[in-house]
Amino acid sequence: MPSTDDEAILLFEKATYLEEQGRMSDAVNIYRKAFKLNSNIDLIYRSTYSNKHISKEKGKNALIRVDERKVSSINVDELINSFSNVHLETPSEHPDDAPSILLHLPRDIWCHIFEILILTTPESWFNMSITCKKMAHIGFGNSTYQYLCNLIYPKQVYEENEAYRSRLVPRGELPIPSDQLLILPHYKSWKNMLHERSFIKYGGCYISIVNYYSEGGKDENSLSWTNPVRTITYYRYLRFYPNGTVAKMLSVLPPDRVVPWFSTERHFIPDAEQNEATRIYQGVFTINSSGEVHVRIDNGSTSYLTFHYYFVIKSLGQFKHGKLNWTKYYAVRKATSPDDDRVGEIMEYSIRNEKPFKFSRVKSYSLE
Repeated sequence: MPSTDDEAILLFEKATYLEEQGRMSDAVNIYRKAFKLNSNIDLIYRSTYSNKHISKEKGKNALIRVDERKVSSINVDELINSFSNVHLETPSEHPDDAPSILLHLPRDIWCHIFEILILTTPESWFNMSITCKKMAHIGFGNSTYQYLCNLIYPKQVYEENEAYRSRLVPRGELPIPSDQLLILPHYKSWKNMLHERSFIKYGGCYISIVNYYSEGGKDENSLSWTNPVRTITYYRYLRFYPNGTVAKMLSVLPPDRVVPWFSTERHFIPDAEQNEATRIYQGVFTINSSGEVHVRIDNGSTSYLTFHYYFVIKSLGQFKHGKLNWTKYYAVRKATSPDDDRVGEIMEYSIRNEKPFKFSRVKSYSLE
């Protein structure tokens, strides 16, 4: 392959990465450079280099297509339950490949191990659960879903319970009790509860990427019939905490600059100019039983306004409860003087151009 094609492929890969990050304007500029080197670089990348890269990285079975209809017809619960009486046997042909003696540990110990994995590295819990039938039965069993429900839902800040926060109300008498056994009959199983009952995720960041186009002016001596157009990209960030606080930021800085430093403990992003584009605001949030989230920022970008954001939790394909869709956005005017007659005025903002927030897990984020 000519050296210019190698350079074009590197530029094309970089542009693809920037596009995935939502940095459309930067991506377009680099795409143009790649196409100047080779006008067919997209075909070359996808037909040759891309396929070789996939095969090398993911193994010989990477390009095998799965029959989605057959997969969707599988009853997963029945399949997992069928593994309950699996016995471990030493292979007669290769005795050195005998199962690890750790698999003979009592089930209670394995359940505790899975709980530790869920708390520390959820990916390890999932990877461990798909190693064999015995691990699948324990890792994806009802006790694991029960543990997850008891881990997740008591940490949600429910709107219906806010009126009782300052009172000593017995746990079972709250509108939404923290004892999940009282709620279980509504969902029939722990797995159904986890799949159907919305919740806010704390181990990461919700990011909304917004792109819009700005038409510029032509040069004084330009002969072009059209004005230049530039793609503008900005990001909205939200990070929720179990204590009911939330960090909010609106910035042109991409996620790789913001996410490592994004928390309620900071007011600005380090190593960046301290201005409105790098400022982190702190607010509070609640979620109700219908999966609607209300975020309130009392001290936002405009001192005399209290900002209110409303979202509804949705699933992102197979990614359960991983998206926040906008439903409403407005501000309420605060008092600026003792005789201010505009207190309580409501200013509604359009959400037509706003994009949903998508959750991204961040390993360095603590759940506290």
